[in-house]
Amino acid sequence: MAHPVLWRGKTFFYPIGNTSAVCLTQDLCPTEKADVLLLGCGDLRHILYTVYTNSTGSQASRKLDFTCCDLESAVIARNAILFTLLADEGAVQNASQIWNIFFHFYLDKASHDLLISQCKKLVELSSDLDSWHNGPYGHFLRMCTGDTLAELRRLWQLYVKTTTCSPSEAKAFATTYAADVKASKAKFDFVFTASRAAGPMSMYALKMAGDHYNIYWETGVCSAVPKRPSEMSHPNPTLAYSMVGDKFAVHYGTDPLSCFHLVEALAPAAGSSRHPDQFSLKDIVNVAKTQFARWCTSVSKVLRSQGPSSSSPLIIRCFVGDALSLCHALNYSHTAKSTSTPFPVAPWKTACIIFDPSAYGTDTQSPAPTMFNVIDTSNLLDYVGVLNIIAVTSPILQRTPSTTLYTEGLASPEDTLAEQLCGDTATMGLLLGLIPACFVSQFTNRSNMHEHIVRLSQNATQNHERLAWKLIGGAEKLIDLDCPIDIAPEQLAGVFLNIYLNMFSHENVVRRLATVKQSPESFKLSGIIHYHRRSFVEILGVVKRRVTTDWDSTMNMLHGKIRNDRTLMTGMNFYQDFCCQLHLLGVFDVDWLSLQKVQEVHRVERPFVFRDWKTLPQTVCVVLVVPRDRLQPLFPDLDEAGTPVLQCDLRGVATHNTFTTINTVFGTITTSGQGDSKTAVITEDATGRYGTSPLVVWFWAPSIVLVNERRLSVALSILSTPATCKLAMKRLDLSVFCTDLGDEQLVHILRQRPNAGPENLEEKISQIGGRLTKTSGACAFVTLDKECRMVLSFTTRVDIVDPEMKASLTSGATPTVNQASMHSIAISLGNKSLQFPFPLPIDAKKAKLRIARKSLYIEIILPPKLVLGETESDIFPVIPHGGDLVLWNMHRINLDQCLPFSIANKSALGWINPHVSLMMSDRERRIPHGLTTGSTLLDVKRSLHFIFGHASGLADKPPLCYSLQVTNEPEIFVMFYITDLRLDVGSHTMVADAWVMPSSPSFEKFEAFSKVSSHLRPSNMKMVGMGVEERKAWMHLLVAATERCRTWEHKTNCEYRVQGAIPLTLEPDESPICSCGAGVGTESFVEKYPMLRPLAPHVTRAVISPLFALSYIEKTGNLEDVIASNTPSTPAPAAVVRNMCAACGKAGGASGSLLTCGRCKVVRYCSQNCQREDWKGHKKSCVAPSS
Repeated sequence: MAHPVLWRGKTFFYPIGNTSAVCLTQDLCPTEKADVLLLGCGDLRHILYTVYTNSTGSQASRKLDFTCCDLESAVIARNAILFTLLADEGAVQNASQIWNIFFHFYLDKASHDLLISQCKKLVELSSDLDSWHNGPYGHFLRMCTGDTLAELRRLWQLYVKTTTCSPSEAKAFATTYAADVKASKAKFDFVFTASRAAGPMSMYALKMAGDHYNIYWETGVCSAVPKRPSEMSHPNPTLAYSMVGDKFAVHYGTDPLSCFHLVEALAPAAGSSRHPDQFSLKDIVNVAKTQFARWCTSVSKVLRSQGPSSSSPLIIRCFVGDALSLCHALNYSHTAKSTSTPFPVAPWKTACIIFDPSAYGTDTQSPAPTMFNVIDTSNLLDYVGVLNIIAVTSPILQRTPSTTLYTEGLASPEDTLAEQLCGDTATMGLLLGLIPACFVSQFTNRSNMHEHIVRLSQNATQNHERLAWKLIGGAEKLIDLDCPIDIAPEQLAGVFLNIYLNMFSHENVVRRLATVKQSPESFKLSGIIHYHRRSFVEILGVVKRRVTTDWDSTMNMLHGKIRNDRTLMTGMNFYQDFCCQLHLLGVFDVDWLSLQKVQEVHRVERPFVFRDWKTLPQTVCVVLVVPRDRLQPLFPDLDEAGTPVLQCDLRGVATHNTFTTINTVFGTITTSGQGDSKTAVITEDATGRYGTSPLVVWFWAPSIVLVNERRLSVALSILSTPATCKLAMKRLDLSVFCTDLGDEQLVHILRQRPNAGPENLEEKISQIGGRLTKTSGACAFVTLDKECRMVLSFTTRVDIVDPEMKASLTSGATPTVNQASMHSIAISLGNKSLQFPFPLPIDAKKAKLRIARKSLYIEIILPPKLVLGETESDIFPVIPHGGDLVLWNMHRINLDQCLPFSIANKSALGWINPHVSLMMSDRERRIPHGLTTGSTLLDVKRSLHFIFGHASGLADKPPLCYSLQVTNEPEIFVMFYITDLRLDVGSHTMVADAWVMPSSPSFEKFEAFSKVSSHLRPSNMKMVGMGVEERKAWMHLLVAATERCRTWEHKTNCEYRVQGAIPLTLEPDESPICSCGAGVGTESFVEKYPMLRPLAPHVTRAVISPLFALSYIEKTGNLEDVIASNTPSTPAPAAVVRNMCAACGKAGGASGSLLTCGRCKVVRYCSQNCQREDWKGHKKSCVAPSS
């Protein structure tokens, strides 16, 4: 398993989501089939909303294939019930009953009857996979494994069973259910987390969210009335069974309103002047119900548009089990071409994942996807760690620029992205091949204003952040997404050591004490451990497939560094586990673990445990049986410790080796055979910890460890963390159970794991892990700093093969290097030029050349450009791919499904200015206003702030037209007209529904403009002045803005295709956008501005949205900090972006706080010495903010 095994103490059931629904296809091209994997999927709100946003009438605009994974089988069982209800006739009429079934703790008779009848039907259809897939729902609702179907059927049977029990049993069930509901309610006075669902208007929802939470938990009904209707008397059986057991265990923070977009209830509808304060809780509840009905109607229409005999445009695949295991199994199935995998279904389970051959077999006609262009990981980041997520998902991501991995979590605002990644964000992105798109572009279209409001009102310590990760380099059309990078072995080993030390910083006692002293709150979090040595090795495996270097040299150096490290107090206790995992995953074999070495030792040493073994493998499986009577008395103490990490120890007279990569299950074990032919079968106890069976634990260990030490004991223990201190004090040590290795009743040494089949599937894991990526194509050499933390430069070699360029070079001409795009450079020799891409933004102005005139090659050395406040004009890349266009860092929007809101009542729009002001970080606020600021991105943001301020009518009556022009240029390069302000509810923001008309020398356009010129007077036009660089950025932005809301198809003669350029031009007198969308769907434009009808054939619809600062890179949210200043911009060095000392690159965060420059309040240092050394260079840009 990629994650340590945790003791399952008190757990909860999460049947209902706690964040607003999002569209899962918003980053895909319109024509692209969506292969979506939802890990920790939770309820089906995201699928419902995604189908709704992708639907036109009864048709889905694209093929949608969702694979849903959740460890909690009751979540999947509930989702399956809802989907099958929506596929039945009468689904729309039953919408209110479906709402009740899904959200209420108590049901009325009609809803309860509908639920039970549906469960009976599902039980009849689910006797086996064939029966299910041949039934009425099998064409769209697929089961990934037979175990999944069996588990869902078990739950459906339990739901039905609640209606067949005796009256006394029914009464006892209802009484216990009611008591559990009452006991589960939060013990807080005011819970208003659902206010987040109101996005930018969450300040108006705070009280109503708190009121609804209390009503919901007091009555068990999602309602505005604080009394449960008498007919709502039936306990909802779908909430009575879960992994916790046969009891109501819904998490105390659950509130159905969190799933929806409550801003629609608070923003005044078009034509209304109602103030948000005038809306009631009833309005909010009704909007949630309306949205649910709307989404369900779309799904129902799509499902019913195709019969069982035809291919469904919508497929939902169900898997009950662990998310990390599923990703491993999918990659294994894809690579090994096998439906049987060696990966357990879940922790505390013996069964391994075996996919349905009819869907995942090699000979099936329509195979289920094993590679995905969208992977959503819900909030698994908080439970398994971001590195584990990246390690298991990166191999199953399709290699396209639109492919996206979504992560979200409730991290501390102080917990930087670099700290979560255990390394510099850019460096880790290069190594792992994935990077947040907004980190590269330095903005996001998704607002988290509601997080600032929650923190201000509740002094909250959490910050909800959703990130879209892209394949690194995907913003550049020329780059090969599979092209490897080259790093010197000594530097690669150095960065690996840094990752290692950060992943296991909990073993650094000095650092741990410093962290606790700095933040007492961190003491609670310090017991949360996401990584063990296998996690680290899996990261190494990902990097191995991405880099081209001397891998053996790298690993030998890393091996030496880890052995010599003394900062991790218990680091060497895990050394054997680390080496074992390197071997098992095919990443590397240390010398002493080679097969030859093991066999040599075996010929000399014949320990008792190997007395009947003919040959000795490099690793063996050690099985420990922990008797129930030794474990049961410890349950209360273990539960009190929360979720401590379990591990196994091999202890000798002078040795102590710890193995955290273990497997656990309650059950009985049966062995057969002897010596190296001995096998074991575990019969799992379905009742788990509540049964009577012993606990069986097994782990892999190097066989040589068992040979070298004669008197070994094996133990199950708990990893030492601050959270387990109380347990240690009670028990003197953290051992749960210990016995001699030679105890043949309780210890078994095996060649293969228990329950292994005749085919050794584990061997294929090492074969897959040992494969290297392709090495064709140009490869960038990466140089890191002396600390092996940050990227200093890229080096690429250009072989000159063109005859003219050869002649120029040999004749003494010096090549010139120009910035071709954010990610590429152009090298010119004579009249010829070559363009070269790089995986990160680079700075061509700082390029260095090495010219070999005789050998006819050029080496270019370039630093990355990741400085806050310094961006190129092409920060809105639109990439051609597969006959379509990809938006790399801006999501698509269905404008017609975005609710327009009224601006008639100015007092109701008090939220708009704070909302759009969050485009600027606190640093950017301190930069004085002017035509240009030195930051192209900030210039664009300020223009957008100006536009939204006027479009909302806050500054004055909204103008008819906006014209954009460089101050010293004669031409207006674009004019646009805003018909509506709308809500982009999925991203918690507002957008302008605009119609753009770029300048171009067209007679038809000139003639049309002359007909309306009398209406376009200076009094109803707003001029937006800017500099040349901002104008270039707007040319790129216009392409993205029109592409984001596109409902039309690009023509075969589209100018983008014909000219091979996007945008078409950066010149002010030409149009940067193609003409394919001109005049399309202009009815709303003409309706709003009938006097401008002649312009309709020449305008193209666009979505203009705010560009928000990134709260995880720099401080945002100080809404009062609007400072006027006459000082120039102070760009923040890359070290600020990465929380590093600007002089030496030392990391800040948990290892120690950084000192901030007392003058500019921006640049940071680890010591006064570093600040003095850097002052000569820093003083040129160090400007104090005015107050």
